[in-house]
Amino acid sequence: MAALFLLLIITNLLFPTMTQPNLPVTPTIAECGPRILPLAMCAPFVQGVSTDPSQSCCDNLRHVNDQQPQCLCLLLNNSALNSAFPINTTLAMQLPHMCSVHFKTNCSLKKGSE
Repeated sequence: MAALFLLLIITNLLFPTMTQPNLPVTPTIAECGPRILPLAMCAPFVQGVSTDPSQSCCDNLRHVNDQQPQCLCLLLNNSALNSAFPINTTLAMQLPHMCSVHFKTNCSLKKGSE
């Protein structure tokens, strides 16, 4: 019985998400980098250069939203990413509507992100 209890403790320490499936998982920059890189196609729109997002921008936005929607929040709220890929958050928040993409996550924007 003690061996089973010890096994449960070790499993919980090594794999906490297996025993706590309802905890939200926040991806890291390293995990999101390859996913959000294709969103560079949206740069002309979110930087105010273009009045409409390109089809490839919308396709890539849809793909990221389907695969890892929390990466979109990371892109909007991470100051290190914003300095490397400056965006106007007001324009960025118009993308879902303009691309007909229903976001699977609710990002709360940090103040001063615009």
